[in-house]
Amino acid sequence: MRVERFDLVTADLGELAMALVDASTLLLGSPAMLNGLHPLAVQAAYLVNILKPKFKFAAAFGSYGWGAKALENIPALLPDLQPEFLGQIFCKGLPKAADLEALDRLANAVAEKHRPTPA
Repeated sequence: MRVERFDLVTADLGELAMALVDASTLLLGSPAMLNGLHPLAVQAAYLVNILKPKFKFAAAFGSYGWGAKALENIPALLPDLQPEFLGQIFCKGLPKAADLEALDRLANAVAEKHRPTPA
């Protein structure tokens, strides 16, 4: 499966928009900031919601120091889209072994969704 990674600090939003046209899955990774996602992640989610790309799956991951409640409803950032949400994984501080295992499970779930179905 082909993956395109965008560092939202330096990414060209036009290139992000073009990549969304053919995207089948959206994975949004962000640290928490001021009791919510980083503002650049919110901006990207807003752009995604406006463009209404046809991806089928989505998930979110990141870290926080406090204010984890604000990260609980990432799907609310995409109200005009109906992807299947495969999970949200947020860890407090640096990821621990259990957090890394959860990320592995999420990666496996994404890979499974992209496996061809038997004819």
